[in-house]
Amino acid sequence: MRSWVVALGLLAPLCFHAQVLDPPSLRCASVNVAGDVGLNWVVPPDPNGIFAAYEIYGSSLLAGPYGLVASVPVQGQTNFLHLGAGADSGPRYYYMQTISTSLPPNVSVPSDTLATMFLTVSQSNPLGSAVLNWTPQHVPPLSTAAPDQIISMEYPQGVWTVIGQVPNTATQFEQVISVCEDSLTFRVGLANGVLCNSSSSLAGDVFQDATPPSSPQLVAVSVDTLSGLSTATWSASPEPDTDAYIIVLVQPGGNVILDTIYGQFNTTYTWAGSQAGAGAESFTVAAFDTCWTGNPPSPNTSATLPEHTTIHVTASYDRCEGNVFLDWTPYGGWDVGSYQVFAREGTGSFFLLGNFNANQTDAVHEAVLPFTTYCYVVKALKAGGGASSLSNKVCRITDYPPVPAFNYLRTATVIADDHIRVIDSVDMSAIASRYRLERSANGEPFEQIASRNGIGAGPLVVFDDLDVEADLRSYRYRVAVDDSCGTETILSNEGATIHLRTEADLEGLVHLDWNGYEDWAGAVLGYNVYCSIGGAPYFLLTTTASGDWRFTHDVSELTESNGRFCYVVEANEGGNPSGIQASSESNVSCAIQPEQFWMPNAFIAGGVNDQFFPVTAYTDVQNYAFIIYNRWGQEIWSTMDPNVAWNGQVGGSYVPQGVYAWYCAFENGAGRRFEERGTVTFLWGRE
Repeated sequence: MRSWVVALGLLAPLCFHAQVLDPPSLRCASVNVAGDVGLNWVVPPDPNGIFAAYEIYGSSLLAGPYGLVASVPVQGQTNFLHLGAGADSGPRYYYMQTISTSLPPNVSVPSDTLATMFLTVSQSNPLGSAVLNWTPQHVPPLSTAAPDQIISMEYPQGVWTVIGQVPNTATQFEQVISVCEDSLTFRVGLANGVLCNSSSSLAGDVFQDATPPSSPQLVAVSVDTLSGLSTATWSASPEPDTDAYIIVLVQPGGNVILDTIYGQFNTTYTWAGSQAGAGAESFTVAAFDTCWTGNPPSPNTSATLPEHTTIHVTASYDRCEGNVFLDWTPYGGWDVGSYQVFAREGTGSFFLLGNFNANQTDAVHEAVLPFTTYCYVVKALKAGGGASSLSNKVCRITDYPPVPAFNYLRTATVIADDHIRVIDSVDMSAIASRYRLERSANGEPFEQIASRNGIGAGPLVVFDDLDVEADLRSYRYRVAVDDSCGTETILSNEGATIHLRTEADLEGLVHLDWNGYEDWAGAVLGYNVYCSIGGAPYFLLTTTASGDWRFTHDVSELTESNGRFCYVVEANEGGNPSGIQASSESNVSCAIQPEQFWMPNAFIAGGVNDQFFPVTAYTDVQNYAFIIYNRWGQEIWSTMDPNVAWNGQVGGSYVPQGVYAWYCAFENGAGRRFEERGTVTFLWGRE
């Protein structure tokens, strides 16, 4: 659109020879009921006091012609009422000039042109709204104008109400009619700072409400977790004449009207016939107002918006895994941001089980307790917030197959250095899928080393552990029992083998120490110490008290033995509440008494000491060799029999008196080889 200043230039030639003063700045043009126009302006500065008058020019057309409306001789005057302007029949256009007292030419340039806002009102097609159109006050809007135009309506007569606002560039507005049938009048207002307000001409008509209320927007449908009934909540239709809401159940076979809720702000409905626990339920809502139209008459009724659907959650229980599996239908009606699953154990309070993304409709509650009631509710959270929905509440009672009430490890006993036997007593009244033997060595964590099928096992389960070093350490055992689902349900008591250690000293003593047996239900009555000398059968050597885990065996009188002393310690249980009398044996521990070796340094032929041979104690002599050498290192006599001595003869004749070398070698009972060398003096005695 071309500038109105330019247009006025075509109608009112400007004097460019002597501009005396600036023109006033028109700000407002307001139309009253009679069509008169009130003008407001801002006066220009007059530093030299040459003001004579303001001239106001007007026209019914933007292009003119413009005629003088009035001359205002008062410099400080800022407003003027143009009586009989006829602004109620069309727009009126105005500009102003300033006249000075200086010699002609003494007329200012024209001000910017300002128009009245001429308002027309028409009926919409189809009926139901008032359509407002008006001429703009200025294009573009004055820089000092308010950013928005205010739309007002007179109803009832004499009462004006603001019904809307539009940007100051707009020239149209549509108002939905909410009165059944009456005369309505409208006007448009535009403020110019705090200086003044422009009002359009008044326009109106007799209108009839043929428009239904806005379709109610469902906020959410949800299930009451106490009653189990579905509840719908919606936003109130904003039209003041909204009378009631129709609640509709949406079903595959056809929609069903459930109820009518009266009152614009009654926006919640609980369906007494709800069966939300059996499946998801869908609802929508329509609104109607107080105006009846048509033949036969009926209230203006809105359309329904897409239905909202409740969440329906189901739960299944896997008794072997001990998990409850939840599945739910997605919420329908708005975009879901996330789901929350809440759980309750027994009669406790609900707690948050987990958060899940909008695309997930399943969850698992792991490791639930058997024989317990669990209840669940799923909550949908609207993307962006502002609404939520609860599902039905679903409950499950967790059952479980009979589990063992006890498991008793009777004994862990050493059979050999590489063999430990574990005997376990089991509960025959329960169903077990397997028994698992766990072992700990040197205090390390338990680890499974063997298992037995539980079907048909019992009443005793025997494990043989062949991956041990029972002569080096004690081992702890326990038996874990898996129920029919393969879940560990009970651990037996622990059983610790007896580890026996022995040590021989040079005083002819053997020191024994061991760890006590653990862990019987009864008590250890005492420890029997068995001994084997030189490989002979074991015999009961002594019995110690239950807390006495040491014993010293005096073997100083047993020098004729081979020096090998072996021991076994046996623990016996007593006082077991079940009457079991178990026992456990330690490893075999042998002590080799240090060998003792003596050799004379001289002997006399025919004398008391006429035999030369080594004297030993605690020696289990094997691979024996005894050799005599002459002074040139030549072997002159030898034997491999430890019971044969040299009598000083070689080939039946005595050797000459003198010093002879000897060498003796043998292996003891532990397989250790000994070698000794020395010299002996041979003397002649009586023949």
